[in-house]
Amino acid sequence: MINQLADLLDWVPLPAIPAVLLGIFFLAAEAGFFCHRCFGGSGGGEDESQVLSTALLVLALLLGFTFSMALDRYDERRQLVVQEANDIGTAWLRAGLLPAPQGPQLQSALADYARIRVNSPLPHETARLAHASALRSRVWSLTSAAQASLDGPRAVNLVSAVNAVLDTGTQREKAVAARVPGEVMLLLVGFSAVACFLLGYVLDAHGHRHRFASGILFLLMGLTIMLILDLDRPADGAILIDQSAMETLVASLAPAAG
Repeated sequence: MINQLADLLDWVPLPAIPAVLLGIFFLAAEAGFFCHRCFGGSGGGEDESQVLSTALLVLALLLGFTFSMALDRYDERRQLVVQEANDIGTAWLRAGLLPAPQGPQLQSALADYARIRVNSPLPHETARLAHASALRSRVWSLTSAAQASLDGPRAVNLVSAVNAVLDTGTQREKAVAARVPGEVMLLLVGFSAVACFLLGYVLDAHGHRHRFASGILFLLMGLTIMLILDLDRPADGAILIDQSAMETLVASLAPAAG
């Protein structure tokens, strides 16, 4: 169920997320106001303020932890694009040392593989994932056939280069599929709502509502969560992975392959 909720977030437009969260946070704060009026008695104590301060501190730590997790995954995806482009380029050059027809065939297979790897397939794109897997199998089959005609050092260099291509491709697909766990996002939103509830409860205890200032705080919290989700989305949103390394590689291989 939690994973289904996390998948559902992918279909929500990013600009709508702060608006939805802002509504949730305002409702939580109003619930805090209401609960204090009904059950809190009169006046506000220091203990309530300390509870609120502790809750906001834990929320800040949770936001920072989740943001760091999403940023690390984004940086890993970005680095793997460059690494895969370098690995494919190296394997393509070493395949060029093979005699015809094995060398051109392997180079053509690597060029086809590079074209589909410009944007790594997403987990739900089963057709593209199957196509990439089939191209990897073709590249390895051509490599296995070609190494029989090479001496020891050249065969080792070719196999190691192609193996790096296949390994990096798998790593990149796993990195694209890796997301911030749904349990973490659910806890983040739930704890944010609880903090807003406590904020409403304590402010009402001191006789102050401060709806405008609270609204700014709630908006900032919503924007921060939106940024985390944006970093966690590999294919859409405002923050996208730079694919220029793969695009440059494909452009350089196209004339040679043709």
